Amino acid sequence: MVRQLVNKIKESSISEIHEISYHSLAGNEPPWQRSDTHIRAGETYTLIAAGKIQWSSRDPSLYGGPGFHLWSRVPGGQINNVVRNTGTFVADRTGTLELGIYFGTWANTEGELRTEYSNYTSLNGSLEVIVIVWKDNAMNGLKKLTTVNNSTLLNEAFVQLQYPVITPIGWEYLKDTGVSDIYSSNSQNNNKSIILSATDDQGILRKPIDFDVSPSTQLQWDWKLLEHPSQNKEDEARYHDYISVAAEFDNGRDLTWIWSSQLNIDHYFDCPIKAWSDRETHYVIRKGIEQKKDWLHESRNLYTDVRKSMQFTPNKVTAIWLIGVATFQHASARAEFSNIKLSDENETIQVL
Repeated sequence: MVRQLVNKIKESSISEIHEISYHSLAGNEPPWQRSDTHIRAGETYTLIAAGKIQWSSRDPSLYGGPGFHLWSRVPGGQINNVVRNTGTFVADRTGTLELGIYFGTWANTEGELRTEYSNYTSLNGSLEVIVIVWKDNAMNGLKKLTTVNNSTLLNEAFVQLQYPVITPIGWEYLKDTGVSDIYSSNSQNNNKSIILSATDDQGILRKPIDFDVSPSTQLQWDWKLLEHPSQNKEDEARYHDYISVAAEFDNGRDLTWIWSSQLNIDHYFDCPIKAWSDRETHYVIRKGIEQKKDWLHESRNLYTDVRKSMQFTPNKVTAIWLIGVATFQHASARAEFSNIKLSDENETIQVL
């Protein structure tokens, strides 16, 4: 399908296109592969992709598509990821474009892996990728292509540019899990909130904070659940789809308070995903979906919860996270967050 689309795009003879190429990326090749496409700083390029990377030879339901795995970079520059199947980016330096299959965690924003290359040996499958380098306006070029080609992928790439979902002001996506469009701001009835809406997608929204932790430190928030992404116990890797609020600490670890569909309240566990197990701990504070669509208030003694579940004394909160994961069971995660506060006996910070 993707190879045929390359030929159709070439036949379209769109004047805005500078170069177009096709690439097949094997899932078990970690992580960067040269594309032989030379690009100059400031040039715009679009990635259009399809395919699956299979995580398990025993369970065909465990896989990820381009939105989970496909990244790009010019070596030495910043890494970028597609959202679902497509993405349009501006090269931040001149060089040969590289395409990468991401599996694990990044060590930095230039695309060095923190995790072992050996993790790739169990992967199967591949991604097919089209690279379009634009010599003129990418929006106009994609619009022209959609008018002459009946392609869902081309239409998706065009819509992403025409109707971008703006990341809530003051927040950023955690690079380890990639930039997405699953979070949006909502200001109805003078109640500022952030909406999560993800289908077979994931993302961590992060707001940098500098807050010293004491035994009186409280994290408070309101949230409502609209659709839970799991009907199974989330402490198993294959079912690790969840919704949560988290605190990041100055030692690089984070504690996430989750709304579980099955696990008992006060159950806590290290992340079952191998690459995250020594970094993240989950603490169940809600169970089931019987109260969905109602706003519920939470208040946690952050100091006590960390010492109990993570066995260290927290010193400083460096960020608050909103987490939505719906990629393992390919379901939907929908929720809304509001009125997030960090406080102690001396001060209160309004996070949201």
